[in-house]
Amino acid sequence: MKVLIISDVHSNIHALEAIWSEEKDSDVIYCTGDLVDYGPFPKEVLDWVRAHDVQCTQGNHDRWVVACYRNGKSLLALPAAERAWAHHNAALLDREDIRYLEQLPQALSFELDGVPYGMVHFYQKYEEIVSIHAYVQFCAETFAPLPTEPLSRLIFGHTHRQAVRYLSDEILWLNPGSASYRRRDDPDQSAHYATISDGVISLKRLSYDMEPLRQAVEGVRLMESEMLSAGRYFGIR
Repeated sequence: MKVLIISDVHSNIHALEAIWSEEKDSDVIYCTGDLVDYGPFPKEVLDWVRAHDVQCTQGNHDRWVVACYRNGKSLLALPAAERAWAHHNAALLDREDIRYLEQLPQALSFELDGVPYGMVHFYQKYEEIVSIHAYVQFCAETFAPLPTEPLSRLIFGHTHRQAVRYLSDEILWLNPGSASYRRRDDPDQSAHYATISDGVISLKRLSYDMEPLRQAVEGVRLMESEMLSAGRYFGIR
């Protein structure tokens, strides 16, 4: 069995399609959330995720876009100087898209190749789990009621930092990294993701043609700080 793990897509359909072109032999796809916000193609990403039956948890940016949609009576009328990416994305989505984001669960548990997993968007802010005690406590609080078998692997997103951390021979957590963009201290522009094939975890990075994405971003007008962030994320000079 081959499983594709993605996270933090952030309205970047080009990265998503590039990953799938490489990993289309996957049997199932899991995503930790942040499907939307900070990118120009929210509708395309949500359509893709639903068409491919991706199993998702809800990210904080998914919630923010929902809040903008629910609270914004005239999103398109907002002046550019007041518009964030969340406003931009919310204005491109319809009620069905918003309902989809709203119904995404906070946490999922499932079994892959006989191994029990839990998935949630993040642990605590941008912190990592560094002890077995914290791992067990987090599982008890997040996945109640717990599955019959203890969760020996957790999947997180949110930090955009690709990693596998072993807390013991049997207990680990993994983060596939962001499919879309890096943090300030990491200039790499490739799409980050992970696969699990017959229980074996592989962290992967994939270069893809970002020019259509850059062109789309350059055509958007938002508040200056949001445009500066997008320029950094997507390599726009």
